[in-house]
Order: sequence, then C-alpha cells, then structure tokens
Amino acid sequence: MKCTIILIGLLTQLAGYSQDTGPKVTVQNLEGKSGQIYIAWYNSATAFASKQKAAFMKSIKVSGQNEVHVPFEAIPPGKYAVAVYLDENGNGIIDKNFLGIPKERYGFSNNPSPAMRAPRYEEAVFEVVSGKEGVVIKLK
Repeated sequence: MKCTIILIGLLTQLAGYSQDTGPKVTVQNLEGKSGQIYIAWYNSATAFASKQKAAFMKSIKVSGQNEVHVPFEAIPPGKYAVAVYLDENGNGIIDKNFLGIPKERYGFSNNPSPAMRAPRYEEAVFEVVSGKEGVVIKLK
C-alpha cells in the first residue's frame, strides 16, 4: 500500500514535468482572428533583411485566441530577432496594400514601431543566454 502511494505521487509529479527545454514565443493581440501564425528567428542582420534565411522557423494554426504560446526546441545562445505574422487568408505570404504596408497582423521581438518602414535587426535583436529565454510579441 505504501509503495502504491509513493508510485502514484511520483507519477503525478512526472505528469506535471514539462520537457520544454527551449524558449517560448508569446504572440499577443490576435484579436480572436483565425489563420496560420508564422514565426521566424534570425541570427544576423543579413538574414533578417532577406527574410528567407531564418535560423529557426515554426508555424501553427490559430482560431479565435487572443494570445498563444509557441514553444521552440533548445535555441543555442546568441543574438536573435524574431518576426511573426498571421496569415489570415492562407496564401502563405503577408499581404500588403499598394503602399507596401501589411494588411495582415505582424510583429517583431522588442515590439519596435518604426514609422513607414520595417524595423532593422538592431531594433528587434535580443540575446539568448541560457537557451530558455522567452519573447513576447504584440501583433499590429
């Protein structure tokens, strides 16, 4: 009987143990919209400017949430900028108007708000030291 109680206690603790070893990207201001969120981690200004050479990427489907937490596997220490956008119409790209301004929700690490241009790497960069740092991105 005593062994059973100890075993149940141990299993209960293990069930609550999270094996997430990496950071989480928290995406806020979804406003209950649905679509696919694309998240990209860039480890250099050159990669960030090209938008095609992400060090790490992930996409998840959302429907009706205002906020999501997206775990990543262990991210090595270093400097990164994270870019996020919500593809509401499922075409795999961020739609823009005739002036080049995004029509779909987007955001960057550090939540910069430059006027009439995309943020530079230096404005969005943050340092991952332990590999577990998280980042909160507020979509615009």
